[in-house]
Order: sequence, then structure tokens, then C-alpha cells
Amino acid sequence: MTRKILSMLLAVMLVLSCTAFAVAADEELAYYVEAGATGKGTEDDPFGTLEEAISAIGDKDGTIYVYGVYNISTFKAPGEWKGMITITGVTSDALFQIDKSKGIVFPGDVTIKDILFDVGEFAHINNKGTKLIYDAGEDSNFKHMIHLPALGNAVVDESYAEFRSGKIGRLHIAGAYVTSYANGIMGDDTVIIDGAEVSQISLQADAYMDTHTGISVGGNINIVVNSGTVKSITTLENRAPEVMGSLNIIFNNGVEPAGKIEYTEDKIGEGVYIITSDVGGKIMPTADPGVFEVISDSETKVAKIDGQLVYNGKVELEPGEITVEWVAGQQPEKPVEEEKTEIKLTIGKAEITTNGEAKALDVPAQIIDSRTMVPLRAIFEALGASVEWDDATKTVTSVKGETTVKLTIGQASINVNGEDKALDVPAQIVDSRTLVPVRAIAESFGCDVAWDDPTKTVTITK
Repeated sequence: MTRKILSMLLAVMLVLSCTAFAVAADEELAYYVEAGATGKGTEDDPFGTLEEAISAIGDKDGTIYVYGVYNISTFKAPGEWKGMITITGVTSDALFQIDKSKGIVFPGDVTIKDILFDVGEFAHINNKGTKLIYDAGEDSNFKHMIHLPALGNAVVDESYAEFRSGKIGRLHIAGAYVTSYANGIMGDDTVIIDGAEVSQISLQADAYMDTHTGISVGGNINIVVNSGTVKSITTLENRAPEVMGSLNIIFNNGVEPAGKIEYTEDKIGEGVYIITSDVGGKIMPTADPGVFEVISDSETKVAKIDGQLVYNGKVELEPGEITVEWVAGQQPEKPVEEEKTEIKLTIGKAEITTNGEAKALDVPAQIIDSRTMVPLRAIFEALGASVEWDDATKTVTSVKGETTVKLTIGQASINVNGEDKALDVPAQIVDSRTLVPVRAIAESFGCDVAWDDPTKTVTITK
């Protein structure tokens, strides 16, 4: 019998150990790749392809470490993924090769970090309406093209890309090889330059055939340069996108504006905004055309736009060239947001739940004369109000902030800040506990009350 019990304990310990290992492995989600390897993705026994590592990560976030030189010209993703995959070099000489005219498509969110590039003429990287973070390092040079938001005919929800370091030859932010304006982006097309050196941003689709067109953008095109450089922003009329929103070109933190800025104004539905912001803060686009977020670097600096002081928050501007200065001034204090409270009581259940935390009651909520009655002290305390009882007058007084509420047992009225209001059902004592009408109490303190008849549950929100 002893041996049987010991065997069972060992089996349980083995299962728990394996489970713990699986969780730890799942948390790591780090795999290694080396061209030509045949391993299992570990540091000492790497996979031979990126595809194997991507399949192993699945739809979670993960990191793929690449050894040495890896040619990704034949890369074909095993499918779309939902997490963020970071691809990075193991050592400073790790390098991606892309052969002449080859295009690499990443159909999921990807961060390219600390890796060199050796790319042939017309080689290109493409996303698929997914997030692309390019942070390949100061010495990395992608001297040809990156296409955003998609390669070929496609309709995507939005496009977002950040370029944090390295050198980029040309960014096509209106796709590539598109044959109809029925394709494009339903939302915003956003490019953030945050440290990279970009030779050219093309406000047009890349093309090599006469049948190729531009795309449609249902939202705004946002080009924001927070640091780094952009030498030129150009367009071709027959490849320019049709933009339903606005074109926002913003140079923050005193960044020198591009030496050449071209756009096809009659294809921009809600106007063109070219904003140059000095050191001291930044201006960021919002989803609404003409509306921008003002963000100061200091509580003692405020924006000055067209001679007017503008504090942190949203500001609506007119199309055109706009200069933003940052001058001495005090940002207004932010209002303290009152914490939201949700209270639930169910008829016949001796329990009150506040923000998901349940607490037992001596007396359950109940229906009396067609009105929901709840224990007085429990409801006031859940609302964060004080409770005082005057036994001589059988009156309860509750205070929260500037609101004072009084009820007297058996009296069909409630007094709120000195004003009496009629009650359908008076406060009353049941099983030695005072019950009060929940709707009258909650609404006196400015709360919303909802009733779910199938579950007989009342919900109070503040």
C-alpha cells in the first residue's frame, strides 16, 4: 500500500513539474535560427528557418534570435499571426540578405531589431496592414524600398509603422503594384520616424506597369518625424492615393523639415496640415481630421500656435503650414477622476458585490410593494457614503461629498440637501435591519440604476 501511495505521489509531482515547465517555456517564447541548422530552436540547437520559429511562437508574442548571415529571399510566412514577433540578431554582425527584386511580406506584427541588411536592387519589405517596427540599429542600411500598407491588391483596416534607427532608402506609404482604387486602407495610414534616416517618403504607390494605380485611404495619412531625418516627401499624380481624411505632416522636437514636400492636394479630402514644432513638446495627429493632440515636455511649458497659447489636450487647427513654439507657462492641473463604482444586488440573495468583490449580507435584497429594497448600511457604505443613526427619531443620515441624505423609518419621503422628495415605499425595518428603496438612494447620490428582470438583479453605477 505504501509503495502504491508513493508511486501516485511521484506521478502527481511529475505532472506538476511538466506543467510548470510548459508554463515557463510558454512565457519565454524565444527561439533561435541559423541558416542550414536542423535543431529544435534552442540557443545551442537552433531551427534552420524563420518559418519554423514563427510556427513555434504561434499567435503569442515572441522573439526570434538569428545567428550569422541569413538569406530571407525565399521567406514565406506559415500564416498570419496575432502577436508581436521580434526578429533580432544574436551578435552585432548578424545579417539579412535579400536578393535582387525579391519582396518579403510580413502578415503579422513584427519588430526588426539590431540586424544588418544586404539587399539587392529593387529588393523590398512589405507589411499587410499590420504593425511594423523597424529598429535595426545605427549601422543597418535598408537602401531600397519598404512598402506600406500592403503589396498588391488588398483592403486592410489600418497601417502603422515606426522607424527608430538605421537608414532607409524609400518608403512607399500607399502600397505597391495596386491595380484599382477599390483597394487600400479603411482607417489611418500612420508612419512615425523616431530616429531613423529616411532618404525619401513617397506619397504614392510603387509601380512598374501602366495598369498600376494608387489606393484609397478611408482615414488620414499621418507622417510624424519626432527625431531622425527625412530628406524629401514626394508624389506622382497618377499614383497618388485618394484620401478621405487629411494629410498630416508633422516635424516635432525642432527636427528640420524635409527639403522637398510634394502632395496632390485635390486628392486630399479634408485638407493638408504641415506642422513644424520647436523643442519643448510635440504635436500628434488624432483620428479626427484637423484635430491634434498637444503634448508639452514640461508642466511649465505651453504651446504657442498662431499667437495663441494652447495647453495640453486636443486642439482644432485650420489646414496649411503651422508653426508651434513652446513658451513659459503653467499647464492647468488635471481634474481628479472619480473612481468608478459598480454595485450589484440580486433579489433573495444575501450578498452585495462592489466592483466584483462580494460581501455577505444579514438580510437579502427583496421586493416590497413592487419596489426593490436593500439593506441601508450596506448600500451606503458601498457608495462610499457615511452612515449615522439617530435612535430617538429613527432617522438615518448619510453624507457623501456635498450631498446629504436623510430617511426616517416609516416616513414616505427622502430628504436630499434639505429638500423632501416622496417615496413610493418608506424605509422600514425587516429582521432587525433597515431596508431602503434602492433607486431613490442611488439616484440621490447621482448614480445610475439598471434592472435585469431575468436574473432579478439591480446594478448601480457611479
